[in-house]
Amino acid sequence: MRTALVFGIAAAASIVVGACTTHNGGGGGGSTTAIVVGLSSEDMGATLGTIHVVTTVNGVVATDDAIDPVKTPKWYPKEFKITPPAGATTGTVEVKVDGFLEENAGSTQNPLAMIHRVATADFVPNQTLLLRVTLQSQCLLGLPGGGGPGVGGPVCSAPTTCISGSCQTTAAQLEPYTATWATDAPDICKPAGAGAPQVYVGTGQTDYLPLTDGQTLQAEMGPQGGHHIWIATRMHNLKQAGSTTTITATQPGTGIVVPSTAYVFTFDRDEGGFCKLFGLRFQLDANGADYKPLLGKPLDVTVTIKDPTGTIGIATAHVNINPTILCPGGQTTCQ
Repeated sequence: MRTALVFGIAAAASIVVGACTTHNGGGGGGSTTAIVVGLSSEDMGATLGTIHVVTTVNGVVATDDAIDPVKTPKWYPKEFKITPPAGATTGTVEVKVDGFLEENAGSTQNPLAMIHRVATADFVPNQTLLLRVTLQSQCLLGLPGGGGPGVGGPVCSAPTTCISGSCQTTAAQLEPYTATWATDAPDICKPAGAGAPQVYVGTGQTDYLPLTDGQTLQAEMGPQGGHHIWIATRMHNLKQAGSTTTITATQPGTGIVVPSTAYVFTFDRDEGGFCKLFGLRFQLDANGADYKPLLGKPLDVTVTIKDPTGTIGIATAHVNINPTILCPGGQTTCQ
């Protein structure tokens, strides 16, 4: 029997996405060939008065939109669906986003431009893909002569653009398009195109240590009198931040249930693309439960991780609880 029984549940998560502007050159590319530009932004307060978004296909303007973040501070996320010209399934999409200090600024030559972001990508025939563009405060420019709300991000020359405070290529990585893209940005724990969640239950106060089936865990008396075991978990394809990790346990045979404990901790990066949490104190006698019937007996410990997109991963470890309690401060008896 394996220590961890792992499966994932892809739960649908609905979000409201800003008005979608669609360019269609005549339908020759078919409805399945498209790039959806997913535009989002970090919270920049009142720094930007106008955001100008222009998309082109092979150099020809497809969409031209002005956004007023003064009137609509939470204007993002926003979608622009771009399709190839009539009769084609290929072509290059370019997205240019300019943010201006002044409201109703109408020209990219405005001297008070505060941010400039460019992204390019090619259509993939018969696929609808996401081109993710995020405005970041690290890329805000200072005003001429210095000062102002900008943080002095770099001025990048083509074919580069400012991403995360440095000049990087404008060629963007495309992702499969999903309606949850705005809440499902790739990270080190859940990369683009992530597969089913993988979750493992381990132990450890200062690091993740794997469990073997039937391994004995030492229960300890805590500084405030409760009795707990240390649980750790390792996962892949779930969000690094904002995920809720819930620990539950049931004693096989008797059906005794240990009260659940939940944490919202950011995961640490681990080897092989995995992420981990450790030092999770699972109290056996929470809410006044009796821990003594658990001593010296088997226990099925389940870890459920639900990320902000609604994706869920679950794993169960079959362990035994040591018949004696580890006492704090060198005490010999504390049960």
